[in-house]
Amino acid sequence: MVVKDSQPFSIVDDCGFKELVALLDSRYTLPSRRVLKEMVVKRYEEEKTKAKAVMERVEAVSLTADMWTSINMDAYLAVTCHYVDDSAKLATVLLGVLPFPETHTAVNITAAMRSLMEEWGTEGKVTSIVTDAGANMVASVRSLNVRHAFCFAHSLNLVVKKSLDATPGLQDLRTRARKVVTFFKTSTTAKEKLREVQEQMNRPVLKLIQEVDTRWNSTYLMLQRLFKERQSVGAALATLKTDVRPLSSEDYETADACLQLLSPFFQATVELSEEKRVSGSKIIPMTKMLMLYLYDTIGKTSHDTAKLLGQNMVSNMQNKFDTTESQTALTLSTLLDPRFKTIGFYNQVQAAASVKRLTAFCTQLRKNAQPDTPTEEQPSTSAQPAPANVDNPSSTGLNLWETLDRDASEARTARNATADATVEVQRYMTDPPLERSKDPLAYWVDHQNVYPNLFKLAKQFLCMPASSVPSERVFSKCGEILSKKRNRLNPKTVEKIMFLNKNL
Repeated sequence: MVVKDSQPFSIVDDCGFKELVALLDSRYTLPSRRVLKEMVVKRYEEEKTKAKAVMERVEAVSLTADMWTSINMDAYLAVTCHYVDDSAKLATVLLGVLPFPETHTAVNITAAMRSLMEEWGTEGKVTSIVTDAGANMVASVRSLNVRHAFCFAHSLNLVVKKSLDATPGLQDLRTRARKVVTFFKTSTTAKEKLREVQEQMNRPVLKLIQEVDTRWNSTYLMLQRLFKERQSVGAALATLKTDVRPLSSEDYETADACLQLLSPFFQATVELSEEKRVSGSKIIPMTKMLMLYLYDTIGKTSHDTAKLLGQNMVSNMQNKFDTTESQTALTLSTLLDPRFKTIGFYNQVQAAASVKRLTAFCTQLRKNAQPDTPTEEQPSTSAQPAPANVDNPSSTGLNLWETLDRDASEARTARNATADATVEVQRYMTDPPLERSKDPLAYWVDHQNVYPNLFKLAKQFLCMPASSVPSERVFSKCGEILSKKRNRLNPKTVEKIMFLNKNL
C-alpha cells in the first residue's frame, strides 16, 4: 500500500488509520515507521534480484533516460529498460532512479549510465537509447557508443511550438485566450456563472484549460475547449462585470482552422507515448502521414493564418525529421513491423537502402549461427599411395594450398549466407502487410519458423519506444512521493520506493 499509493511511512502513526486497522482486526499490531521502512528495503532487494534474473535471459533491450530535480532541489537520473519477453510481449523494468548530486555534464551522465548498464548486465544488449535532444544527453549516448534515438514527443513539441510562435496573429489570439481562461480560473463568481450557464444550455459542465508555455498540446487543448464552450463562455462574460473581452467570431474561425492542422499532431503525441505497445516502428510512417496531412490541409484551407501555420509546420518538420529515414534503429524497426515494411517510408529510395541494410544484418546473423567451417579434407591416401607433389600435403608434410582453401571455403559460406538472407528478406517483404490494428509481435510468434533470423532482429528492434515519456512518468510519480508534506525522504529511499512502484 505504501509503495503503490505513495503513502508516507508516518501513516502507521495516523489516528484514523490506526482505528481502521483495529476495526478490521483488533489483534493486529501495526509496525513502526522504522520497521515499515525496513520492510520496503527488504522487498526492494527481493524484487531487484528477481528482475536481474529476468534480464540475464533477455537478448536485446532499449533504454530511455531523463533528468529531474525534486522539490528539495535533489537531482535524479531515471533509466527505464524495454524488451520483448519470453512470451513475445513488450515488457518494461525501471533500472534505477539514481540520486545525481554531480553537475549534469555528459561525462557524469555517461559514468552513471555505464555503471547502471554494468550492474544490470545490459552491456552489448542495448540496441538504442531514447532521450530528449539535450546536448549533455546526446554527448553521453555518443560516448556510450550506442545508437541514439531522439524522443519523438519532444521533437513534435518543438516543431509545433516553433511553428505557433512564428505565425503572426496566433500570438495575440493565444494571449487573449489565456486572459479569458485565467479570469474563469481565478474568479469564483465567474467560475460559478460559467457552470450555471452550461447547465441552462443543457451542456456538460466543463472547466476551461490553461495553456502551459512549455507544452504545445496545452495550447491545443486550451483552444479546443474554448471553441467547444464558446457560447457558454460568451454568455457568462456578458453577465459579468469585467474588462476581459470575449473572443470574436473571427477569432473562433481562426482557432477552428488552426485546430484542424494541430489535431493529428496531438493524436500522434498521445499514440506514440504508449509503453505497452510497439511504438518506435511508427515514427517513420507517422512522420509520413503528418506531412501528407499538412500538404492536403494547406491546399484545402482558405484561411490565411491557418495556411501560414501549416507552411511553418511543413518547414519545421522537414528540418527536424530530415534524416529520420536514414537512421538504422528507426528504419529497421519500421521494416520489421509487418504493418508497415517499405510502405511506411515517404522516400522509397531510402526504403530500398534500408532493405539492403536489413539484409546485411540478416546475413551477419546467419554467419554467426554457422559453425566455423574447417578447410576441406583431402582424399584419403591409405588405400593407394599418391604421387609426391605439392597438391598432396600428405607426401610433403605441408599444405601449400591451406590458406587459399580456407579463403575459398569462407567465401562459399559467405555467399550462401548472403543468398539465404536475401531470400528470407525478400519473401518477408512480398508478404501482404498486416492490418494496422493487429499486434506485430503476435505476427512474429506465428512466423518465427518461417523467418527465423528476422524474428531475432524483430525482438531486437521492436522493443524501442518512440519517446522518453516512460522516464518522465517515473518523475511524475516521484513528484507525488516528494510532496510539500513529505519532503524529508532520503534520495536512496526514494529510489527504492520508485523501483518497487514501477516494477511490482
